Amino acid sequence: MNRKINILGFKVFEELRQSEENTPESTTTFFIEAARGAGAKGQMTSEGFVVFKNSKIARSTVKSFPESIRKFREKLIEEGIIQQIGEDYLFQKDYLFNSPSAAASLVMGRSANGLTEWKSKDGRVLKSFESVE
Repeated sequence: MNRKINILGFKVFEELRQSEENTPESTTTFFIEAARGAGAKGQMTSEGFVVFKNSKIARSTVKSFPESIRKFREKLIEEGIIQQIGEDYLFQKDYLFNSPSAAASLVMGRSANGLTEWKSKDGRVLKSFESVE
């Protein structure tokens, strides 16, 4: 039995990754390989953008990193969703962001446009999948 329960806005007992939909962006894994150790995988879903477990975020942030995302990054580290293992900071579980840009910014440690930073295996940017039906 596949149950979906929404408690106070949080999805409980629901897989974050989507594999049953037939839209290209929902079945395509996207990647970021960037400066300061960032190396992440993720997928668009109907709910937002999921960054996969074991994705690495940048070890440091740039000076101009938005304060709101800096605080969010610190919160995820404090809550153990992201843990420092050796020199790397790794997601300990799949994590749903409200947008690909929020996910890309947190992963890269700088402001980022997720539609152009997340790329498929063949190098196509996420934005190019929006026009595909």
